[in-house]
Amino acid sequence: MATLKEIYNELKMISEDVDAYVEEDGNANKISDVVGNVQNPLEKILSALDGIMDDESAGVYEDYGEDEFYEENEDFDY
Repeated sequence: MATLKEIYNELKMISEDVDAYVEEDGNANKISDVVGNVQNPLEKILSALDGIMDDESAGVYEDYGEDEFYEENEDFDY
């Protein structure tokens, strides 16, 4: 199974290819479609993955055992 970093790197390479295509192609209608349907959503995905990887490196997604996270022994007075 691929890691987030591997997925990010693959998508980044695709994004660079799309950027090159947009810069080189002369058909304005086609460029508009590629930007709206491919380039912009791809940039959003890359941004989201980058944020997730930053959070992961900061320890936001710590591994919790089932007992540690879901079964806290707290007494609530109702």
